[in-house]
Amino acid sequence: MKKFILPSLFIILATLLAGDFAYSQAQPSSNELQELKEMVRQLQLDNARRVEEIEQLKKENTEKIEALEKKVDELSGEKPVVVEKGAPGKPAAPSAPVAPGEATEEETLKAAEEEERDVSEENFFEMVNRGEKPYKKLVDEGPFQLTWEGYADILFSWYGYGPDQTRPGGSGSYDRLEFDLSRFVIELEGEMFAGLGFEAEIEFEHGGTGSTFEIEYEEFGEYEKEIEKGGEVYVEELYLYKKFSDWGKLKAGRFYLAFGLMSFLSKPTDYLAARRPESETMVIPAVWDEMGASFEYYATDSLNLTFQVVNGLDSTGFGSLNWIRGGHQGKFETIKATGLAMVGRIDYKFLDYGLLVGTSAYYGFDTSANRPKDDLPDVDAPILLLDAHAIFNYGKWRGSGLFVWGHLWDAAEVSERNARLSNNLDVPRTAVSDNAISAWAELGYNINTYVGLNHLHRLEPFFRVDYYDTMFDPRNDLFDNPRYERTVLTGGLSYTFANAVFVKLDYGYRMIAASDLNNESTIDLAFGWVY
Repeated sequence: MKKFILPSLFIILATLLAGDFAYSQAQPSSNELQELKEMVRQLQLDNARRVEEIEQLKKENTEKIEALEKKVDELSGEKPVVVEKGAPGKPAAPSAPVAPGEATEEETLKAAEEEERDVSEENFFEMVNRGEKPYKKLVDEGPFQLTWEGYADILFSWYGYGPDQTRPGGSGSYDRLEFDLSRFVIELEGEMFAGLGFEAEIEFEHGGTGSTFEIEYEEFGEYEKEIEKGGEVYVEELYLYKKFSDWGKLKAGRFYLAFGLMSFLSKPTDYLAARRPESETMVIPAVWDEMGASFEYYATDSLNLTFQVVNGLDSTGFGSLNWIRGGHQGKFETIKATGLAMVGRIDYKFLDYGLLVGTSAYYGFDTSANRPKDDLPDVDAPILLLDAHAIFNYGKWRGSGLFVWGHLWDAAEVSERNARLSNNLDVPRTAVSDNAISAWAELGYNINTYVGLNHLHRLEPFFRVDYYDTMFDPRNDLFDNPRYERTVLTGGLSYTFANAVFVKLDYGYRMIAASDLNNESTIDLAFGWVY
């Protein structure tokens, strides 16, 4: 019996070991293989990038060494002396004697290093002046390569009129000063392989108080305002994108609308005056951003097309003075998108002349659908906006211009319902016109060379004209109030160093078409930086 038991035990043990070995060597799943292959691919890409960086560093160091050696030769008038170490127990060979008045080798090397540092700084500012960002890399590890930029804008203003324009006779004559931390903006971009990435932009404005509105339906639908933070902080952009080689870009999230010019000329160095154009920022949302999807198609080097689908405006914010600007959503914690909007834009660049011309269109299908309460169920109040724009930068001349026309359907119904809104909603509750127009243009000339400055400096006397009428061609039963037709003339001087630091001083004169209202004067001093 024993002779059968022992072999049986060996057979059972061998079977168990073989099974365990087979299990440990089982083939991995297809997902695991794919993950391993992707890890290998990422490591290969990382190695290739690091090899490229090392080669570039070697090249730069070699060029610096050659430049230093050449400078040493020029300053010393002879080849640098090489001092060799003596053999053990023997003194080192003496250095070459230095003639009276000549620099020592140490002094020569120090002077060459300072010269090289000066050259490097000059090259750095040359790159910045060309619009490049040699310093903006933040993080080069992890799934995203992070870069950053932004700007700061500080404003000191003198006003020759009072703050209340609704008084009889207008704002009156009154001297006052105001200092404003206008805005500090941080922009962050993350890029990874396959053309994927994201952009985020956070803006700190005025150092004021931030708040949000909520509807308390348990309290009979009353509006409630809650203070949530000290200082106004606003996320202007936050979107994911996918680049398609050099011919397209798809975005999803919150981004700037492809309408007007301030969405493209938002940085203080992009425009000449101390303030953004009044005619654009008083009629439509300033630096207009919304949530949705956007596709940019770069047809040629000169022709760009943009198409966007975004959330629409909220008609409770429409009014007499600012027309539809107050309809930009943001009072509440979420954005209503029941009423969508579409945007189309065409830009064409005349590359040889530094000129861009284009046109944009915006159509909001139903601005009533985005009201906080469903209080205009049978009124869509759609809106159409059209613009023509141009940007010019050629030689010493620089300028921009924009014309906007807009039409609001069902304006009478919106006006009637808005007049009965709650005071807590903080909206104008004034009659809104069926139509509005807006236009501005500015032009400056760089006089840097005439006053002994080089190309890193821009010193530009400029002139700007703003015109807007938010009560343009209204319906028959609405008075065409001339107090909403305004012209602003602005002239001054703009200084920029290396396209990064700016100081602007200008004088503005606002003329109101109503004869019973006084005109208004402003002096602005703005300064800040773009990084």
